[in-house]
Amino acid sequence: MALSYDLMQPLVQIKTSLELMESSDFARPTVTQQANTMALSTQTGLQLAEAYRLLLKSDEILNLPLEAVPVGTILEETAHQLSPFAKQFSTELIIDIQGRFAPVLTHQPSLATTLEVLAGSMIQAQAAQVKRDKYQLVLGAHKTAEGDVATGVFCQVEGLSDRSLKAARRLVGQARQPMPAMPPGSISGILIADMLCAALWQPLRPSAHRSLGGLAVNLPLTSQLQFV
Repeated sequence: MALSYDLMQPLVQIKTSLELMESSDFARPTVTQQANTMALSTQTGLQLAEAYRLLLKSDEILNLPLEAVPVGTILEETAHQLSPFAKQFSTELIIDIQGRFAPVLTHQPSLATTLEVLAGSMIQAQAAQVKRDKYQLVLGAHKTAEGDVATGVFCQVEGLSDRSLKAARRLVGQARQPMPAMPPGSISGILIADMLCAALWQPLRPSAHRSLGGLAVNLPLTSQLQFV
């Protein structure tokens, strides 16, 4: 139910934009603005659908060879893809990697999609919970005490604790709102990202990066040369 609701939202936004264009005088600035809105709505829906598609194919992905990828490459790709969407919510995207470590061993397309849908949900949640003129969202990575690399999304979002995540996992498929503390429209992206991470690596876990809280997945390092 949560997934169907979140997939409906972009379609409703596109429908509304088309109706506005039909009722307007088709001035070029109006058409351009509505076209941009529709493009962003389409991107949001496609990201969510792609993440869910990868979740359904996770058994196949596990049989694919993993590759060594500098984590900065994945974070930069995620920021590039999300830049127009973040701008819509007055959010500045910041890439922050603490320390120096080897590349992570992962399936890059799946991780990139997971971070995109997770970050998109966190951008929406942060803007809905706290009203400000500008926001910041950090795409970060740091080494854990276990020797892995925690890679995730960090911002000022409330309601992302171990307890709330465990409760949400139990309620998936049983409740329309598995995470009551999170604003509508941002829940399914977080849950799909969590399920995809659990299938391919480890479940998402609440994590702190500098002074910000957020969600991260722990990824194993390769034995290659050090990267920044």
